[in-house]
Amino acid sequence: MPDINGLEFGSTIDTLGNALTGAAMQNRQIANNIANANTPGFHRSQVSFKEALADAVDGTPADSDSLPMISDDDRQFATGQAAAPVPFDPQPQTDDTMKMRPDGSNVDVDREMAELSSNSAYQQTMAQLMQTQFGRLREAITEQTK
Repeated sequence: MPDINGLEFGSTIDTLGNALTGAAMQNRQIANNIANANTPGFHRSQVSFKEALADAVDGTPADSDSLPMISDDDRQFATGQAAAPVPFDPQPQTDDTMKMRPDGSNVDVDREMAELSSNSAYQQTMAQLMQTQFGRLREAITEQTK
């Protein structure tokens, strides 16, 4: 996929893009876990991208009666002490919990397949939402409805 970091399509598309990136990272980790299930002493790993996505979005204001303003450009007015945006950067984490097998591996293939199924459904949903957002942009640009 070509790098389009210089283009801005809005926070919704950025968030959906981050969700797709995180889901792809999780799929790679699950595939790695399944591929190494029979490797003695292997520890499974996972990417907690949903927590990183929530941190990057941070849609919950500290006070329910106020909504903090965030300025992310020098040309904007600085107001209050709003926190700077947190970059989306999920990292793989090794699971050092109990060993599932006598060879020291803690990979349960059934669990990995269930997580793969769940993560694939999540990724498909995010892709459909992204397609809807781009369809709306297309309609706005061409001034046509379907």
